Amino acid sequence: IMQSTHPENLRFSAVEIDADWMDEMEVLQASVKLFIEKATNQDWTLRVKWLNFLAKNLPQVLDPVRIQLEAGAVALGSFYASPLSSGISNMIKLLQPTMTDEHVMPLDPRWNVQFLDIIRNSINFDTETEHTDQLLILLKSVANRAVLFLDREKRSYTEKNLIISKKPRSSALRMSLDFHKDPGSYSSLPHAVVVNLAAFFELWDVFTLHWVTSTQVILYCLLWRDRFWTVSDTLTVDSPGLSLLSLHWHWVMKHLIDRIPQMLIGSDQHKVSKEIQSVSQQLQSCLANPAGTSANMKLLQKSLGRPLPFKDKLGMECFSLVKVLSKPLNILEARLVFGESRWQEKMCCLKTAATGWKMKKALLQADGLILRANHLDDVSLGQLKNFLKAVHSELRAEGLKFSHTEERFTEDTVTNQLDPAVLIQLCSRVQLWPAMECMGVLWQYKLTADYVAKAYARSSNFNTVYFYLNLWFCTYINIYPCV
Repeated sequence: IMQSTHPENLRFSAVEIDADWMDEMEVLQASVKLFIEKATNQDWTLRVKWLNFLAKNLPQVLDPVRIQLEAGAVALGSFYASPLSSGISNMIKLLQPTMTDEHVMPLDPRWNVQFLDIIRNSINFDTETEHTDQLLILLKSVANRAVLFLDREKRSYTEKNLIISKKPRSSALRMSLDFHKDPGSYSSLPHAVVVNLAAFFELWDVFTLHWVTSTQVILYCLLWRDRFWTVSDTLTVDSPGLSLLSLHWHWVMKHLIDRIPQMLIGSDQHKVSKEIQSVSQQLQSCLANPAGTSANMKLLQKSLGRPLPFKDKLGMECFSLVKVLSKPLNILEARLVFGESRWQEKMCCLKTAATGWKMKKALLQADGLILRANHLDDVSLGQLKNFLKAVHSELRAEGLKFSHTEERFTEDTVTNQLDPAVLIQLCSRVQLWPAMECMGVLWQYKLTADYVAKAYARSSNFNTVYFYLNLWFCTYINIYPCV
C-alpha cells in the first residue's frame, strides 16, 4: 500500500484465516521484523530495551517467542554498531546536504514513502545533485544490505539458541559442533563429514557478514546456506541421512561455493575465501556421490520422469495435512518409558498404528488422490481437504496430538482409550510385527527379482539371470523358515 502510487485504486480479496492466527510463529517473526526495520537513530535504543523487556517477562513455556524477541534486539544493536548504520545517513546527507546529525535518520527509509518524496522534491538541482536518481538507487541498495544484515544477525542468534536447547544432539551438525569444541571427546567418528561441517558454517558466516556490509549482495546465496543449515541440524549420520545431506551439499556447491570468485570482486577477503574453499573440498570428498550414482540417477529420471510440482495451493495444503496426520503414526523412534509425562499419549499413538487400519487406509488413499490430482482433473481437492479434517478429528478422538498448540488430553480421556482389554490386544499385535516385517522384506525381494528379470527379458542370458535371481530369493526363504 505504501509503495503504490494510487493506493485508493487498490482492490483486495478476502483471505480466510484461522481464529488463532496471532499465535503463529510467522506472525511474530514478521512483527519483530517490522518493529526493528522502522527504527531510527533516535529511538533504536528504546526499541532494544522494549524487546528485551518483553522477552524478560515471558514465562519459560514461551521460549521460542522469547528467542525471536531477543534476536530482534541483538540484531538491532549489532546494526547500529556496524558501519552500515552510517551508510544510510551518509546517503541521505548526500541527497540533502543541509541536513544535520540532529535530524531523524530512519534505518530503512523505504517504510516512509513521504520521506523519500520530500527528499526528492527538496533537492536543489545544482551540479552536485544532478545524479539524483543514481543516489536514490544507491540509497535503496544500502537499505537492502541493512535488512540483510538484520536478517543474518537474527538468524545467527536463533541458530545458537537452537543448538544449546535441550534437544537430541544426534544430528550431523550437532555432532560436528561437539567435535569442533572438543575433538578429544570422540574416540571414533561415525563419518568424516563431522570434522568439517561446523567449520564450514562458521567460516561462511564470517565471510557473509563482511560480504553484506560491502557492495556485493546476492540474496539467494544466503537462502541456500540457510536450507543447508536446517538440513544438517535435522539429519542423522546414517545412510539415508548422508544421502540426503549429499544431495543438498551438491546444491550448495553449485549455487554457493562456485560463485565465491564473483562475490570477491573488489574485496580483500581472499584469506577467508581460501579457508572456505579448503573446508568445502574436504566436505566434497566426504559427501560426493559414489562413482556412477549420479549417472544412474539421471538415467532413471530420463526414463521415469521427475516428480511434478503442485499445481495449486490446495493440493500443497492437502499434502502438508497428510504429513501432519501421518507423523504421530510413525512410532519407530518412540521410547515408551513408564513415568514420563507423555507416555500415555505415546501409547495412544502405538495403539492407532497397530489397530487403526481404517485410519491408515484413509491416509494412504488421500496420498494417492493427491498424486492423481496432480495429473488428472477428476479429483476434488476441496472435498479431500474436508475428508482429511474429518480424519484429523477421528485421530484426535483416539488420543493423538499433532502440535504443541493443541490442548492436551486429560488423564481420564487417555485412560478410556487404554483399558486392559485394548492393551492385551495391542500387545499381541505388536509382538507379530517382526514376522510381518520379515514377510514384507521377502515380498520386496520377490518383486525386485521379477522386475529385474523382466528388464533382462530381451537379453541373451535371460534364463541364467532369472535362475540366479530366484536362487537369491530362495536363499532368503531358507533364512526365515518360520515365516
